Amino acid sequence: MTSVEVYRQLGFAEADREDAEAYQADPVAVRGLVEQIRASVGKLGSEPRFQMPEDPRDSIQAFLETVPDIRRFHAERGIPDDISWATLADLGQQIKVNRRTHGSYGLETHWWMTIHWVGQIYALGRLQYLLHQVTEERPVPGTETGEWIIGVHIPETGPLTDELVDDSLAQAREFFPRYFPEFPVQTANLWSWLLDPYLLDNLPQDSNMVRFGRRFTPYGTPNDSQDSAIFFTFRTHGTDQLDELPQDTRLQRLVVGRIKDGGTWQSAYGYLKL
Repeated sequence: MTSVEVYRQLGFAEADREDAEAYQADPVAVRGLVEQIRASVGKLGSEPRFQMPEDPRDSIQAFLETVPDIRRFHAERGIPDDISWATLADLGQQIKVNRRTHGSYGLETHWWMTIHWVGQIYALGRLQYLLHQVTEERPVPGTETGEWIIGVHIPETGPLTDELVDDSLAQAREFFPRYFPEFPVQTANLWSWLLDPYLLDNLPQDSNMVRFGRRFTPYGTPNDSQDSAIFFTFRTHGTDQLDELPQDTRLQRLVVGRIKDGGTWQSAYGYLKL
């Protein structure tokens, strides 16, 4: 049984902890994911492709049951407790986002949390970094197929100030050679709608988002990603109710205005050398 302290370390809000404790999980579904996680902890290189439970609340239960497994892996690597817990606390954060989006306890992004539970991603200050290998299908400039790099991810935990981003990148430069020396990394990449050239050209050039995006050298072909812009800006899906979305910030107005003008938001690729 998960203790109140572990729930706290995992970033659960009180309401979500209460709902997690009250939920009657499907033991077969939970066991299936638990077994997949335990068989994959520490197997790095590519994102896990698990068979996920139909009800994401069963996935949450499986993550709770395997906290000792991923914590043991972190400890064996010598990863400090604060980084270990900060990484796993994305579970509570994602559950909070789910409640804000859907009004109930759940985990829409339960597939995303699998990379945390196999030891592939780490929260280092403001940003998260996914340790993975370059593939022939998804080349990154200046790297070779099979080379280890870190993918940058941006949790919803506050502004992207220069100071916070600089500090996070500095932590990444120190963290991976120390705790994963057999996987040398020299490059970070990002795939995000925050790199859409339209966004970078139409927000104030001194804004945190633009200054962050300009750190990355663009490459590859952007993908249509309309829903990403809607979801990450408003925490909702679809374009059927654009007129009901708040228009309090320049970003909100830009996202809605482009869609109304017939445009399509895209997620683009970028890289930077560490």
